[in-house]
Amino acid sequence: MDSGDAVMFALNAGLGFLLSFMIAQELDPDRQLGGIIGGALTVVGYYFFGEGNILVLLWLLFVLRMLNRSSGDRHRIADNVIIIGSAVWMGKEGYWVYPLLTGAAYILESQIKGGYFRSLYLAGISLAGLALAQFSKEATVLTMEMILLNCVAIIMFLPEIRIAEYTQAKGDKNGKRLFPKRLQATMGFFCMLLVAAIFLHGNEAGKQLLPGTMAALGCGLYLLVALMRHQVSFNKY
Repeated sequence: MDSGDAVMFALNAGLGFLLSFMIAQELDPDRQLGGIIGGALTVVGYYFFGEGNILVLLWLLFVLRMLNRSSGDRHRIADNVIIIGSAVWMGKEGYWVYPLLTGAAYILESQIKGGYFRSLYLAGISLAGLALAQFSKEATVLTMEMILLNCVAIIMFLPEIRIAEYTQAKGDKNGKRLFPKRLQATMGFFCMLLVAAIFLHGNEAGKQLLPGTMAALGCGLYLLVALMRHQVSFNKY
């Protein structure tokens, strides 16, 4: 690796660390250290598996924020433009699962507590984006290493769904406690998203979503340590 490649890798790794940390904060807003662990794992993962896709990671970040409402408010026009625009663009690039998952995310958002009924219209727009998607007939390459990595990440992350019932996290704008059921739905959707994207698009989707996978693994590892050290509060408001 020459100096130019090393600089580009360092820049991409730094951005991957930041996005992994931000995604981890949406998955587990109660424990920030999990995001730092996930960011560090992302840098290692970039070296072995390749670098993630910034557009996909921004899409993931905004989808998670829409579902858990960590901002304290429902999604706005700019959020929807980023979410739907990114999904449709990736669909045109051959990754048609993203418009499909975007439609599913909007439908889910409309049905959980405090859901916004207009999300159903946005789901229709997202699904209509499939008309612009490219569908490849080429075989999908999915290695055992990628399968094992994501299986371990999801298994480690699953206890977070149960612990989210006791979340003390508050919205950025209104300072009110996040709805536990909404946070749990977000976590469940994230796990489904990883499985669907990697099953349908193989290693390419795995690389695109690698910082998200590592964020989940980091959150799960830190939660395990916190539980062993009795640092998790089981008090409800």
